[in-house]
Amino acid sequence: MLKALLQSQDLNGKDNELKAELEKEILQLEGKLNNEKQIKAQLNQALQFKENKINELERKLIYLDQERIGQLKAKERELIEIKKELVDKLTRGEDTKEIHKEKQAKKKELNEIRQELMKTSASCDANRKKQILNQANNFLKAKDNFLISRGKAIKKLQDCYNNLEGSTNKGRHARNEIIGDGVTSLGKSIPVAGRAFCFLGDMVNIENKISKVKFANKRTKEFQSILLEYNEAGLFQLNNDHIHLTNIIQENEDLKISQKIIDIFKLDLFDINEYKIFKYATNSWEGNREFLDSIAMLADITSLRNNLDELKSELRQQEKEFKEFNTNE
Repeated sequence: MLKALLQSQDLNGKDNELKAELEKEILQLEGKLNNEKQIKAQLNQALQFKENKINELERKLIYLDQERIGQLKAKERELIEIKKELVDKLTRGEDTKEIHKEKQAKKKELNEIRQELMKTSASCDANRKKQILNQANNFLKAKDNFLISRGKAIKKLQDCYNNLEGSTNKGRHARNEIIGDGVTSLGKSIPVAGRAFCFLGDMVNIENKISKVKFANKRTKEFQSILLEYNEAGLFQLNNDHIHLTNIIQENEDLKISQKIIDIFKLDLFDINEYKIFKYATNSWEGNREFLDSIAMLADITSLRNNLDELKSELRQQEKEFKEFNTNE
């Protein structure tokens, strides 16, 4: 007996040691994971900073090109006017040799100006197109990130729903076991009357209902906290990238690419309110619902999942059209 007790204590000691080691390892892994997340966030921030810097420099380059184009056009008009005056002088019979010489010089200068103007305009248009394409790509990334976030939200909501359903089913099973055990116990001492059975069943049923309501209320809060947490997730960046893309398109509406991008991304139809989570999780009343049963939860999850599938399909189509457009450009 003593030996068995000592063996049991020894096993418990080993179990505790193993548990402590596992907990220590878990803490270490969690620490490493948090560090890696911080490093990833810092790298993303640095990458975003560099991308913003590149965009800023490209905008400056476009501005300088446009400024130079304006100067060249002004010079072109000036030379055309001078050339016209020289032709008038020749018509009036003035010093033909000198006028011809000056006319040829201005003609050469005008050709040089036009060549530079053509080259600068081509460079400027290429940079403007690049700016539009880069921002269109950013818009696609923002959409993709938003959908990833929405997918995570739906998974959490589904887990919350599953826990509620699992607990409800366990509650029913436990209630039946309690009633069955109670009837068996009563049967050993006294005849099982219908009244005794009903009384015991009612007691267990009431207790079970109270427990279920408490658990459901807890799950309601958890369910709605998830909705509130993800309601704005990814929306700011998505809306910001849409505004930025729209502004760039308007600034460069003379380019053919602008209308094509509008058509591919349906920019005129974009409405950020259509992406908000409570647009589809209508049973939650913007997170103010005090109680949600599993049916209401499932309805919200189904609605969100259907919307997610539609948005994914739309994104894949836009990515396909955008890729084809880039290839043909």
